[in-house]
Amino acid sequence: MNIYFEDIMLRAIEKKDLDMLLEMINDPDTENMTGGYSFPVSEHQQAKWFENLNNDKNELRTVIEAKDHGGIGIATLTDIDWKNRTAQMHIKITTSKDLRGKGYGTKASKAILKYAFENLNLNLVYADIIEYNIISQKMVEKAGLKKEGILRNRIYKAGKYHNFAVWSIERGEWLGIK
Repeated sequence: MNIYFEDIMLRAIEKKDLDMLLEMINDPDTENMTGGYSFPVSEHQQAKWFENLNNDKNELRTVIEAKDHGGIGIATLTDIDWKNRTAQMHIKITTSKDLRGKGYGTKASKAILKYAFENLNLNLVYADIIEYNIISQKMVEKAGLKKEGILRNRIYKAGKYHNFAVWSIERGEWLGIK
């Protein structure tokens, strides 16, 4: 089932997306602005990952497809907790198509939130964003998330520790925004 919002669609990851995904995971700018870490990934490793990609019931991984640009990034829900009805949201837009700052991340956030609350019946969606990533914080704020607080020194990047800003939105807040 595809998820639509304005001029974007969230859809399943397909083989044709592997080049874009490989570019994103190996892009140092993307790595610097996101949590976690990644090692350089080869085409062979990417192909093996795709072969093993399964329908994990605790995560939803989609490609963001823009009407005029094709696949431009990924929107995911991870750590889906079915008992407590929570999940973590992640949005990444590729750098290769010069599409950052055009509103696609906000639209993808709204699309995945709509699906999370209206189809998966989740109660809360949250995002942990590196404190210096102001662009992503503005994006989630435009999508309706509220800043909850700071997780101190949770991520190590460029030789030092950084804080995470925690953002979230509850189902009732989302329904009030709609």
